[in-house]
Amino acid sequence: MTFRLDPKISSIPLSDVLMRISERVAAKDATIWGESSEAAIRLGWVDLAETSRSLLPQLDSIAASARERMVEKVVLSGMGGSSLAPEVIAKTYKRESTRPLIILDSTEPHFVQTRLEGDLSRTLFLISSKSGSTIETNSHLALILERLASQELDHRDHIIVITYPGSPLALTAEGNGWRVVLGDPHVGGRFSALSAFGLVPAALIGIDPALLLDDAAEMIARIHEPAVKVATHLAEHRYLYFLDSKGSLPGLADWIEQLIAESTGKEGKGLLPIAVESTSNSMRAPLVDLSTIIDAPLGAHFILWEWVTALLGHIYQVDPFDQPDVQATKTRTLEVLGERSAVVTETTLTPLEDLRATIDTYLKGREYLAVCAFLDPIRDAEVASLRDRLEKVFQVPVAFGWGPRFLHSTGQFHKGGPRSGLFLSLTIDSGDAVPVPGKDYDFTRLIRAQAEGDRRALVESGNPVISVHLRGADDAERLLTLFA
Repeated sequence: MTFRLDPKISSIPLSDVLMRISERVAAKDATIWGESSEAAIRLGWVDLAETSRSLLPQLDSIAASARERMVEKVVLSGMGGSSLAPEVIAKTYKRESTRPLIILDSTEPHFVQTRLEGDLSRTLFLISSKSGSTIETNSHLALILERLASQELDHRDHIIVITYPGSPLALTAEGNGWRVVLGDPHVGGRFSALSAFGLVPAALIGIDPALLLDDAAEMIARIHEPAVKVATHLAEHRYLYFLDSKGSLPGLADWIEQLIAESTGKEGKGLLPIAVESTSNSMRAPLVDLSTIIDAPLGAHFILWEWVTALLGHIYQVDPFDQPDVQATKTRTLEVLGERSAVVTETTLTPLEDLRATIDTYLKGREYLAVCAFLDPIRDAEVASLRDRLEKVFQVPVAFGWGPRFLHSTGQFHKGGPRSGLFLSLTIDSGDAVPVPGKDYDFTRLIRAQAEGDRRALVESGNPVISVHLRGADDAERLLTLFA
């Protein structure tokens, strides 16, 4: 395995304290993060490079079945760690893969429609949820079943479930005769890249999961020094830009953003990594270029950054394995769905023409701006350029997240981290009416409820939110023009 640490990182003095903590991580000492921490039941990730090998025969069987059935594409429905790690694997090994992996991690109706259109006879659906109760994944599953039935396809031939033992999804799968791969319940979602949640998708697109495990095992053999030095470097900052577009690991920045933000952003503390597409002269935070900081294969990166995150938990004195504030948005979303009034009342919305002045007013005293875009990441992709534009105009670090995807990632930092952000929440008229089968709401109402639920949770946690509703593509263009 090739491995090289950036000379600037290599020159950082080793902390004896952190070295001892790192050795305790290897020994699965849960008391590192406090007596009552979630770590007591969430340290299975430490030795996944070995324990996940027991899955290899099952993964070989699943991959062989996909070949026999001449599967042409795999659609993965999952959120957070269930989708971000597979996405990195698929992008990194795109040339070696035998079929595409399509990620379904949004409730935006147009996005959902395009993921499920056309002939599904050669499509395999991966339903990936640790708890088995994720509202996005359950909504996707209901629609997938309806679409399969409309094409007279047997759902048992087209669905594989990845979940924890005993979860509601596991029970549903058993009752429907779906193939199930069980994840290790002692591994939390964002630390699950080397578990069934990352390895099943890898196997189904033709990537050998053993390669990821081999590289991770080699990294563990030398883990302490690089993990301690990287953690020491990161802890010097509150905001860091992560760039992966120059290297061979596309998507890694998004995965790290989720891992570190959701793990450290709590109790008013934490580090916010901001995934960026390119560098610019207006950058307002230090840059971590993933193509130079560590030269190593993907499996090694997975375990190294997980180890670094565990050490950051000790540095910040927070439990890196829980996510107490993620539930707040879920709870508020369900409340909104149960209300008969409009999902977002007009009094909470800021007119587009007033947006620049409103941001300028509320940004005073704030350290960063976060764009929460409940839009279609494919159709509305150009809106992502808003990050760079806002940064140049307002001269603060700017984060950008597609909703509801970011709710399972940086959403924890937004509410649990330092109360220093201003949040710009964007929704849009999709034009697609896509009912959620078995529910009295459609995907439009669901994503609007998620946006409103997140707004309420942010306000309750003491954060200012500016909500803007776009009436369509023309408004999206006007939004960008405001900050040209």
